[in-house]
Parts: sequence; C-alpha cells; structure tokens
Amino acid sequence: MLFITKQMKINRLNKIYIVLSITLVVATIIKILNYKGWERFYYFTSICAPQNYPIAIHDAYFLTGEGEDDFAWINFEDVKNFTSKWGEEYYSQEARDRLRLPTKLVLQYASYRDQKFYSDTLDLPQKKILNIFKSALKNKTAIAFSSGGGMVKKGLNFLVGIANDGNIIVWLRGVFLEKVIFKGKIKPHEPQGDETYFEKRLPKAAYLKKMFEDLPDSVKTKLNSGFDAKVNYIDSPTYYIEKNRKLWEYQKKNKYID
Repeated sequence: MLFITKQMKINRLNKIYIVLSITLVVATIIKILNYKGWERFYYFTSICAPQNYPIAIHDAYFLTGEGEDDFAWINFEDVKNFTSKWGEEYYSQEARDRLRLPTKLVLQYASYRDQKFYSDTLDLPQKKILNIFKSALKNKTAIAFSSGGGMVKKGLNFLVGIANDGNIIVWLRGVFLEKVIFKGKIKPHEPQGDETYFEKRLPKAAYLKKMFEDLPDSVKTKLNSGFDAKVNYIDSPTYYIEKNRKLWEYQKKNKYID
C-alpha cells in the first residue's frame, strides 16, 4: 500500500513536470513567433534637408508594426543644428539591434522659408524594402555596422530627404547601392494640438521664432532675400555612390569589406 502511494505521488509529480515542460515549450514558440526574427534587420536612419531650406522637426519616426512599441526613431541631429546638406547622412551611424522593417513614415515639421507646418503618415513599399535588404545581404552590398566586442552587423541606411514645398523622398543605401523607395508630397496645414508645443503650447508665430532662433542672422537675411528660392531639390542627384566609390574600392581591395 505504501509502495502504491509513493508510485502515485511519483506519477503525479511526473505529470506536473510534463505540463510545465509543455507550457515552457509553447511559451518559447509563442515568443519566437511574436519576435519574428526572420523579419528583422540591422539598419540606421537619418534625415537630411537642404541648407537653404531649414526646417524644425517636431516628430520623425518609422512605424514597424501594429504595437505601441513598434517604431524606430529617426536621427535628425544635423537638421536640428542647421548643418544638414541635401543627400548627406548623419556621420555617426550604428545599428544596435535588429528591427522590423518600416511600414510607414511619420513626419511633423515646420519650414522656415514658407513659415508653414507639415504633418502626415506616409505608406512605404514593404515588399520593395524587404527585397532590397535580401538582395544587399546576398550580393554583399550591405553596410557593415561595427559594434563593441568586434562584432560586425550588416544592414542598410534609410535616409529621409525633406525638400522644399513639402516634398519628401526616402533612399535606401548600402555599398555601391542607392535606391529611391518613396517619393511624395505633404500638404501644408494650420498647426493643431501639440504641433506648436515647446515647454508649453505657443502661438504659431512664437513657436516658429523659437524653433529658428539659433539660425544665424546672416542666413536668415540671405534666405529672406529670396536666395535659392526656385531650386527643385526633390529631383536633385545626391552623387552618393560617386562620392564613396574610391573609399569602397580601397576597402574592398584591402578586405575591410566583402
């Protein structure tokens, strides 16, 4: 009788272990499916604007899914400092974690030259972006992002170009690789809600004055005189590949890159 009781306890304990094991396996599978590592890639993002069309960015990020945390902030340090040049990426690039690819681009900004506000959520060509990433990794035209510990992470750069009159372009870049994945236009509108928020909500004119107070007076005078007012930047070539060709050839020759 005592033996039977002990055997029943062992069987009950085994069943508990089996249930726990199954629960752990299911939880792991769900975690893997939710993470979707096969849909994640390394990439860096930044924004450029023409020197003669300074803007103040209120919001700039990519949506990468349906969840609250599915987004990727876009670096706009150069634009903020009024040092940005058309077609040029932020100089310091890194890619810490693999992320899902962008599905939408969210932009909210104000323009100094026309004193207007622009805001929109723009759909991006998901299949095209995915194919470019896969092709770049396969054909060794991906960028090598260095990181601590000597680990090399390979991916691509997204560069968002904000031109005059609400014109927007998005490039996807690698080594000997530059593809336009989006080109569109945002219509100006009267600012609403927090679009004029700086420490507190400000009147439109006060917000614009605050956002561009660090723009040098000499630049303001030049722009206010109409300098470079008719240039069509959205169709201007960036010469990205031409500018980097010698560097890449040197790196390939010395096996710094594949």
